[in-house]
Amino acid sequence: MGMIRNFFCNERIMLIAILLNTIVLFIGGFWPNAQWTEHVDIMFTILFICEALAKISASGWKAYWKEGWNRFDFIIIIIALPSLISPFIGHSMATNTVLAMRSMRLFKSFKMLRFIPNIHKLLNGLRLAFKATLLVLIAFIVLLVIFSILSTTLFGDLAPDYFGNPGISIYSIFRLFTIEGWYELPDTIAQNGGEAWGLFARCYFSVLLFMGGIIGMSLINSIFVDAMAEDNNDDVLEKLNNIEQQLKELSQNIGDKGKTGEE
Repeated sequence: MGMIRNFFCNERIMLIAILLNTIVLFIGGFWPNAQWTEHVDIMFTILFICEALAKISASGWKAYWKEGWNRFDFIIIIIALPSLISPFIGHSMATNTVLAMRSMRLFKSFKMLRFIPNIHKLLNGLRLAFKATLLVLIAFIVLLVIFSILSTTLFGDLAPDYFGNPGISIYSIFRLFTIEGWYELPDTIAQNGGEAWGLFARCYFSVLLFMGGIIGMSLINSIFVDAMAEDNNDDVLEKLNNIEQQLKELSQNIGDKGKTGEE
């Protein structure tokens, strides 16, 4: 029993299993109706379930759930469980249900994240970066909503495909902020509304592009990157402080020895 438990708790074996499962899922995409990929994937799902049960048996439920990566693995397994019954449901009976269940098994590949070296530092850096950019993101979203409503009022009749309602308008303005096909918006308005509307639209969207696409997105990116880099600099500063403290102690010891020698 102990050997079986150690087998399922071996991180190297589980990493190999995750890699093989990902390869099987990739190959299965070329033959979506192949039965052997379904059966092999079910075997890997059962293997990951046994891994969770072995860890719970070894450390207990409280200790198992206390570990963040164990919670992550457990949630991924729960999400992938419906894929176990997908091969036994007739495709003609519930095609959408079968496809949804099959897609759940893809989440098992996310288990590989916990094997990335120093992943905890990366996640901590992302958390600090999101925290630092939260207020700027809120302001950016407010700006996006305001201009989407204004654009719907101004251009809803001239370009309904882009500004027919505030929901569509939000997507169009966000595309504008990402500088993707932004020229299509004023060109469409110019074709449908004439030269005067075209001139106004080009000026209007050029200002929006500068405010949101160039200044806004650049500001968010710079704050995000600075927060990520600041987290990495904390370790360097801590090491420098330790070295400085050691140098002070060393110089103090040398000074004390010199005074003792003079006496």
